[in-house]
Amino acid sequence: MTPFDANPLALCAVLRGPAECLHYRVPESCRSLDLVGRRVVVPLGYREAVAVVVAVEKNLSWHLKKDALKDLRLVVDEAPLLPQDLMRLCQWMSRYYFQPLPSVLEAVLPSSLLARPQKWYRLTEEGRQRLQGAARLEGKNPGAQALEAAFLAREERRPKDFESLPKGWKAHLKRLESLGWVVRHDVWPRLEPSTKTQKIVVLRSLLDEKRISASPHLRRFLTVLQDSGGTCSLSDLRRQVPQTSYWVRKLTAEGAVTVEEREVLRESPLAQDLEHHVAVALTPEQQAAVNTMLGSVLSPSFQPFVLYGVTGSGKTEIYLQLAQKTVNQGRTVLVLVPEIALSTQLEAQFRARFGEALAVWHSGLASGVRDDQWKKITSGRTSVVLGVRSAVLSPIRNLGLIVVDEEHDLTYKQEERLRYHARDVAVMRARIADVPVVLGSATPSLQSFHHGSTGRYTLVTLRKRVEDRPLPHIHIVDMRRHRGPFRVLSPELVQALEETFQDSGQAMLFLNRRGFASFFLCRTCGAVRQCPHCAVSLTYHQSLERVLCHYCGHEEAVPGVCSVCGKGLMVPFGFGTERVEEELHRAFPQIKTLRMDRDTMTCSSKVVQTLDAFRSRKAHVLVGTQMITKGHDFPHVTLVGVISADTSLQISDFRSGETTAQLLMQVAGRAGRGDRPGRVVLQTYNPHHHVIQAAAALDYDQFCEHELAFRRALQYPPFTRMARVLVTGAHGDVTAHAAAVLGRIGRAVKVALETQGMALAILGPAPAPIQKLKKRYRYNLYVKAWKAEDLQAAMEKILEHAAQEAIMSSVQVTVDRDPVSSL
Repeated sequence: MTPFDANPLALCAVLRGPAECLHYRVPESCRSLDLVGRRVVVPLGYREAVAVVVAVEKNLSWHLKKDALKDLRLVVDEAPLLPQDLMRLCQWMSRYYFQPLPSVLEAVLPSSLLARPQKWYRLTEEGRQRLQGAARLEGKNPGAQALEAAFLAREERRPKDFESLPKGWKAHLKRLESLGWVVRHDVWPRLEPSTKTQKIVVLRSLLDEKRISASPHLRRFLTVLQDSGGTCSLSDLRRQVPQTSYWVRKLTAEGAVTVEEREVLRESPLAQDLEHHVAVALTPEQQAAVNTMLGSVLSPSFQPFVLYGVTGSGKTEIYLQLAQKTVNQGRTVLVLVPEIALSTQLEAQFRARFGEALAVWHSGLASGVRDDQWKKITSGRTSVVLGVRSAVLSPIRNLGLIVVDEEHDLTYKQEERLRYHARDVAVMRARIADVPVVLGSATPSLQSFHHGSTGRYTLVTLRKRVEDRPLPHIHIVDMRRHRGPFRVLSPELVQALEETFQDSGQAMLFLNRRGFASFFLCRTCGAVRQCPHCAVSLTYHQSLERVLCHYCGHEEAVPGVCSVCGKGLMVPFGFGTERVEEELHRAFPQIKTLRMDRDTMTCSSKVVQTLDAFRSRKAHVLVGTQMITKGHDFPHVTLVGVISADTSLQISDFRSGETTAQLLMQVAGRAGRGDRPGRVVLQTYNPHHHVIQAAAALDYDQFCEHELAFRRALQYPPFTRMARVLVTGAHGDVTAHAAAVLGRIGRAVKVALETQGMALAILGPAPAPIQKLKKRYRYNLYVKAWKAEDLQAAMEKILEHAAQEAIMSSVQVTVDRDPVSSL
């Protein structure tokens, strides 16, 4: 390292730019600023780009030339946008998940802050003089003539202004640029979140009582204004008072009121309509759990806790109590939930406790609301941040506690682009910030259960429901004994539904498959109608009278005659939530049903409306996929029916047993949460499978012990660390060849590192279970290590050697560390 004068250099991650970070000189005017974590505008080739300053350095490697570096053009933010602990977390995520740091930072910032300049063209004064005159159009094609006419009509133009011009304008535009008659420049859009303002009427002086009593409208106007504390929005006044505009104009002229333009923060409108939630006295078991964790909250230090409590044991009240203790310390709480549907319920509970100090963060919010929630978080005006997966990357300052509710849920794993697991990132963020993290669930992930059992995490258990309510009784129905009309709703489930309706109870029916029928099959040749872009069958949706691919969105008309043999008719087989709903209506014409799946829940407000409608007993039955299985508290639900307990059990993944047990026990826990006991009817074709038996006994400990013994014997996580390398390409043979090359590289790296004492295993490559998806062929290669640092070293070597192979430029290589799915 050699000194680089006294001129500091900024290491910048260019957003939507190159994968590597770039150095820029810091101008004299910016050297006194704390630049790390701020956005800056930097030159990048022939354009400008937005970047985030990662570090400021004064000593650089010898190969960097001072004269070749460029200056920062502009500092966008008045203060660092990202706190130090979040910057450190992003750098860790970049290394751990093998992603460029700019890509990680793009996941942190809301889209409104990832501005790109708009390209504009301007006619110069010389160009105007040259283009004017009678001879300018002679010998030019129609596109060139139209281009010149457009510039003479208006000097500033955007590229889309030329799209309707005749052919030939592009070449002529380049010629005008080379002559210097037209210049190109960037116009930056707004680099700040959007702002909403509101007109506020402010009462400045009181009026004479005689005048007020003479006019009912004036009296009403002043009463509303005074009841609001002397300030009220103009829109609210107009809704409540006739002739508001007249009185505002008149009283403003007299100086009795003024109208001010003020910025307003838009709040999340998606909280469920729950009964007013107040702090309750904790049960002895809950109080013991709080006491165990309270020390790390009051004197903040890193400590991971696994809060393992049966469904209905009051975990949410423990979160609220710990959050209140943290807020009382002047620190901020981060609460993560797996899905928007669950966040709307917790939002109502936390809003009742913390009011406007709560900020909400998820994709279901409108862009303007997200902008305001971002400003609320970055300004430090919030005490609690509640959100889904991406909220773990929110720029919270003075963090004091992290809570991960339903920590076992697979939706915490991001399956595209930056493939991170929010639970694991939350634990690392807590470690960096030196604060406690609580991982709560009635069915903890095997990883967390193992860490809690071995002492790596502190295990806190809740074995009883609040008010000593009994756990639901579970009845297994062997579907091998039922045929024909009873394959969707068994006689036992129909009878249980009849009894529930007679007793004025509500029911929930769970099936983790949407649509009406799973596939269309030809009875003559056995062909199945498949998606032309993916190696999956098309699902029939009766309400649309179409068949759809649930992966790429391809849709077709309902097939008639088989396109393979040309003889047999295509017949629907299998069933989904849409079929369950139809069978319900056929068996019980008088009952009302609601359905929750990705087909019906088209927006977040629809989710809230459906959950509120069911809670207020506007429907007898809620039918749904895994959206309905976890976290929801419906006091009148006394029956849960599991239509097919085997659906997720047959997935070709070593986690299928864990996923199935968690789903079944979670959905069973929705029954009997009120005053009346609950029961569960579980339909299965594998009644003696150990997963089904554990679910029927609601004995998650037994299941975990059995499954961990299986994992230990086969050396699967949590006893090893794994990375999945996914190779995808547009051509099957090229993709297969590239995957084979990657496999040879992996085995060569394995041999080399084993000489250094690192134990590794290379599995594959092999076609992915879904070999073709969205027109791309897919192959999996697994790298297994017994230590995290060995896996890190192996993957770095494999990717380094792979980058030198020409065949790899024809495919895409994606690293999925700690994968939760092999599909």
